[in-house]
Amino acid sequence: MVLMTNYNIFLKKGKCSYCNNPVVIERRYSGENLCPNCFEKNIEKNIYKTISKYKMLNSNDKIIVALSGGKDSFTLLYNLSMIQKNLYNPEQLIALTIDEGIKDYRENSIKNAIEICKELNIEHHIISFKEKVGLTLDEIINIKKNLTDYKYACNYCATIRRRLLNDGAKEFGGNILAMGHNLTDIAETFLMNILYKRFHLIANQYLFKEENSRVNQFFIKKITPLMRIPEEEIFLYANIKKFNYYPSHCPYREIDPIVRKRVLDFIQECKKYSPEIEFNLLNGFLELSAILYNHDEKIEYLTCQSCGYPCTNTSICTFCSYLKELNQ
Repeated sequence: MVLMTNYNIFLKKGKCSYCNNPVVIERRYSGENLCPNCFEKNIEKNIYKTISKYKMLNSNDKIIVALSGGKDSFTLLYNLSMIQKNLYNPEQLIALTIDEGIKDYRENSIKNAIEICKELNIEHHIISFKEKVGLTLDEIINIKKNLTDYKYACNYCATIRRRLLNDGAKEFGGNILAMGHNLTDIAETFLMNILYKRFHLIANQYLFKEENSRVNQFFIKKITPLMRIPEEEIFLYANIKKFNYYPSHCPYREIDPIVRKRVLDFIQECKKYSPEIEFNLLNGFLELSAILYNHDEKIEYLTCQSCGYPCTNTSICTFCSYLKELNQ
């Protein structure tokens, strides 16, 4: 029996549930045994079915793929490129990488991102924090870390990165922004929103919500085709495909005592006894988001007095609030 790094995935002797291959991967949550070849095909079928079931794409969509250089974004980019090749006269994909400016981390993953785009012949753009907000993330943290209003690196990074991805996707003509969030990410975020009673965010993430023409002027549609695949299976798939992805996590996620990391640790511990727990959380999210969206009052958006984007509860959006702090 061969353990695949720190993920709970094993290669062992047995019989594939779909062919006679004697070397298999054990899927505890479904009871299946899959050989590497059948596993690879199953992952790709899962991605295709997710896109179809949740009506994520139309044939004339211009897709911008958020490409970090890690296993999830490589898996996403590769599969979307294969799907696009099977369509008649499709719009070409564009990959978009955000360079936060994290020393000894992002420059390495960018090299991997550039490499896969060359291999797949995909147009690739890089947008940096330094270029758009005047500071790298490292510089932002050096400015803020000893102040009483410091909010941890992940908060600054997530807010700025989301805005730059959205604006970059629009700049390059996209109407769809494809994100590499996997099942583990979705389960983690849903549980976080429950713990903090962010029901408005859960409602706003409903997959079949009605189009809001005002919001759509500013924000393009986001899709998550990997949402039904656990993180460890993305890891295994990326290694079977021999993707040259960058393997390390962001150093700030490891350093900062953020609740999100503790929630992930909790989910991983639960999976030891209930392997299907992430799927239960996903289904809970799908059901609750529909209930909240259809029965709660719709959010009344205000207008950010600085950038003009829609925002909630305040006269200035979080992105502009951070920029204001940093420019004081």
